[in-house]
Amino acid sequence: MKTGTFKGGVECSVFSVNEVDTPIEELPLPSEVTIPLKQHKGKECKAAVKKGEEVKVGQVIGESASPEEASIHATISGKIIGVTKRFPDIRGRYVSAVTIESDGKDEWVAPPEAKADYLKKSPEELSSLIEKAGVVDFGIDAVPVSAKLGLIKDKSVNTIIVSGIDIEPFLSVRKRLILERVQDIAEGIEVLKKVSNVSSVYFAIEDKDAEIKEKASSAISPVAELVVLKAKFPQAIDRPLIKAVLGKEVPSPNGIPEDIGVSVFGAEAVLAILDAVRVERPVIDKVITVTGAVSSPKNLKVRIGTPIKDVIEHCGGTNGEVAKVIIGGPLMGLAQYSTEIPVSKETSGVFVQSESDLATISRQKCINCGWCIDVCPMNLLPHVIGSFCEVDGFEKAEAYGLFYCIECGCCAYVCPAKIPLLHWIKYGKIQLEKEEK
Repeated sequence: MKTGTFKGGVECSVFSVNEVDTPIEELPLPSEVTIPLKQHKGKECKAAVKKGEEVKVGQVIGESASPEEASIHATISGKIIGVTKRFPDIRGRYVSAVTIESDGKDEWVAPPEAKADYLKKSPEELSSLIEKAGVVDFGIDAVPVSAKLGLIKDKSVNTIIVSGIDIEPFLSVRKRLILERVQDIAEGIEVLKKVSNVSSVYFAIEDKDAEIKEKASSAISPVAELVVLKAKFPQAIDRPLIKAVLGKEVPSPNGIPEDIGVSVFGAEAVLAILDAVRVERPVIDKVITVTGAVSSPKNLKVRIGTPIKDVIEHCGGTNGEVAKVIIGGPLMGLAQYSTEIPVSKETSGVFVQSESDLATISRQKCINCGWCIDVCPMNLLPHVIGSFCEVDGFEKAEAYGLFYCIECGCCAYVCPAKIPLLHWIKYGKIQLEKEEK
C-alpha cells in the first residue's frame, strides 16, 4: 500500500467537524426540470426535441456531434414546455436548455436492464455505450469520458488514477459512494481497464477515515493499487493528486495529465461507466452534498435539471437569512444569483451561507507574511500575482505565472489580511483572455 503527499495545500482536520456523513438519499421526482445542453468541457449539444413533444426518461434531448461532447438525456418523463438558447448556467454563461414538465409517471424509453455478459464486449463496444450514455468525469471540468478515452489512446497513457477523494472540504459524495457502492467501484475499474487497455491503476484515498481505508482495501485492492494520502486540500485536483501519487508534474500552464502518460477519473465517473455498460443507463442524476446553513445537511441523489431551491427545501430549508448559495464547496465553488439554477453533471454540492458565515474582505495591503506561498500547491507567489491583477498589471501577473494557478483558493483562505487573492487572479485571467480575443 503506497502513501504520499504534495507540497503546500491546507490540512483537512479543520474542516472534518462539518462533514456530512448521512447515507445517500434519493430526492423525490421534481415537477419540472430545466436541463442545460452544455454540462461538460467542450461545445454544447444540439437540441434534439421541440416544444410540445412528449419525452421519456433516458431519451436523448441533446445530441453530441463528437466524442468531445457528452449527450444529454431527459431525466423525467413528460412534456417539453420550453427550448431556449439563452439560459444562464452555473458560470453565468448563456447556453441552450430544455424544460420538461413531469407527467409523474417516470416512464423510461428503455428501462435499465442488467446485461450479464457485458464484460465480454469488445473495448470498442464498451466505449460506444459509454459515449451513448453521456458519461463525464464529474470533476472540476466535467470532461466527457469518451474524450478522455480518446486521449488515452492518442497519447499512449500507461497509468490511471481513480480518485476516491472529495473535491472540496464539507463535501462527502465520494466517501459515501465508497461506503455504499465499493464493489461497484471495483467492477467499474475493471471496465475502465478493459476499455482503456491500461493495466496500471491506482485508487487514491485519504488517511483520515479508517472505515474508508478498510472498505477500499478489501474490495478495490484486487483490481487497483491502493494509495493512502495525507489528508490535504486540494488533493482531488489532477495536478496535486498526480504529484502525491506518482511524484510526477503535469507541464504548466497548458499541459494535461495525458501529456505525461497519466489519466485521472473520479469515483463517480467509474460508477457511471459501469452503469453505462452493465445496465445501459444514461447519466440522468447526480449525487451531491447539501450543507452549510440548511436545517438538515444531506447527501442526495438528484435528477439533473432539478432547481437547487428544491434541493434546499428537501433539507428542511435554510437556517436564517441566506446571504450566499454556492454550487460546489466553500473554496472553489461558484456563488449563484438564483436558486432556480438547476443541478447538472457539473454539480458536486450545494453550500449555503448565512450572513455570519461570510468571509470578510479587506482593502488592507499585503503584510508579506508568506502564508499564501506556503500553501500554494503550484509553488507560485499568489500575493504578487494578485497585487498585479488588482491594479490591472495583467502582463506582469502573467510573467509571474498567472495561468499556472489552478484556482484552488488556498491562498485566499489563509490570508490574514483578508485579501481576495483568488478573485483578483480569476479577474486577471478573464481580462487577458478578453484581450486575446
